[in-house]
Amino acid sequence: MNQVWQCIVADFKQRTRQQSFVVTLLAMSVLTLLFFPSPDAHYQTLVINGYRGIYNSAWLGICLAMLNVLFLPLICFYLVKNALELDRKSMTCELIAATPINKLTFLLAKWCTSVFILVSIVLVMLLSSIGIQLYYGESYQIDLWALAWPQFVFVLPMLLAIAAIAIMFESIKWLRGGLGNVVYFFLWIGSIVQTIESVSGIGALVDHLDAEVAERFPLQQGNTNIGINISDETREINTFVWQGIEPTIMHLWGALPLLLICLGCLVLAFIFFDRFSAHSLSENKPDLWMNFTLKTKVVSLLDSFFVTLTQHFAFTRLLRLELKLILKGHSVYWFIGLLVLNGIQLFISQDLLLSIFLPISWLWCVLVISQLGQLEKQSNTVELMTYSKQSPILQSLASYSAAWMLLGLASMGSVLRFTGGAEWLLLVQLIIAISFTVSLAYFCGTFTGTKRMFEVLYPAIWYMGPIQAALYVDFFGVNSQASWQAGVPYLFFATAIGLLMLTVSAKRTR
Repeated sequence: MNQVWQCIVADFKQRTRQQSFVVTLLAMSVLTLLFFPSPDAHYQTLVINGYRGIYNSAWLGICLAMLNVLFLPLICFYLVKNALELDRKSMTCELIAATPINKLTFLLAKWCTSVFILVSIVLVMLLSSIGIQLYYGESYQIDLWALAWPQFVFVLPMLLAIAAIAIMFESIKWLRGGLGNVVYFFLWIGSIVQTIESVSGIGALVDHLDAEVAERFPLQQGNTNIGINISDETREINTFVWQGIEPTIMHLWGALPLLLICLGCLVLAFIFFDRFSAHSLSENKPDLWMNFTLKTKVVSLLDSFFVTLTQHFAFTRLLRLELKLILKGHSVYWFIGLLVLNGIQLFISQDLLLSIFLPISWLWCVLVISQLGQLEKQSNTVELMTYSKQSPILQSLASYSAAWMLLGLASMGSVLRFTGGAEWLLLVQLIIAISFTVSLAYFCGTFTGTKRMFEVLYPAIWYMGPIQAALYVDFFGVNSQASWQAGVPYLFFATAIGLLMLTVSAKRTR
């Protein structure tokens, strides 16, 4: 036990001393403020049949728990999904591999540290909610139990599960990188639906609030809305005094599935964790016959052709090198998948093309273009590029153009269809969408130095825009005419230009 505690203390000090941890705590305080907008704000986060509770401790505690259960899993997972990665980057993994500490002790220590970090975030949000209650002044009576018990009953089991899932993802090799980030995002989307529709936990609590408001205000008609709800200026949000409820056995039973998930993920992490063995640190594997053949024959042939076309111009030479760099290390099966998706684009109906298959084709490229802004760091060519004769602007445009060409190739089936059918409006919107996506990837990679921000942010925009057809994030043109009437393409084009200018400017000053 003493060994576990020593590992926890050492790991906690290492991870909380990072600048990202302090920034996260500040961001959570701001997020709590956004959770509870001012009474005269044009949006609300929890409305029950046109009513919300006054900002007393009972309402703040239960609302904070609801919103944390729905949205905190996304933030917290990516925050703590670095427990093993930090050891690999700092090369302390080799020291750990040489020590007698066993896998179970090490993983339990990492899990406990992640839980402590996540609990500290929730504590900061609780303290912020107390300040919010006093600031708005709708109730000055602070009830610590009413604030705290929903976090213990609903949020804490979720934190235990998130910490275990993060450890499991880091222990399984193919979930360790960007693919794991994308996979978890879609797991989170599915969990939201399951959480709201559950017969226990938050789902039961929402049903309780619905029933209470319907009983107290039988003439009021409406729906329960959780999340960002824009208020209609012609319709005022009414308030009522809610005294809260006490936790029951049913609420505690609602935590059981999360505890089982936590236990299962820890078991899987124990099975798959390699304890930083020498074999796991070596990434060199023999190529399959198909990989070897294509790399040595087809790729070399295409590269020779490209060299002939680009050898007379500095920009095109840089473009060729950036393309090779961005596509380096990807499996043949990835290229085959890209060809298959392009083939589907040619024959599918236009509605399915815009709403499903074209977005999927771009999601297929997320892990590739997320490298933008840090390719030099990954390939250890930072010094070489810094002291190169080529200007930073030319280098940046070459990297940007390489990613732009890749997304263009991923959309070639759609381009042929739009051109053949004279769908010029959709073609223009496609060009704008490519520009925005590449600019966002380049910006995120340059200013954060990691792939993670884009791998998290882009799927969220992708899901709300083309998949859910939300008008003001519809950069794909699913809403077509409505998007142009609302000026959405102009907004995304201006955003793309702005992000690119900021990125190029940052590259020049480094």
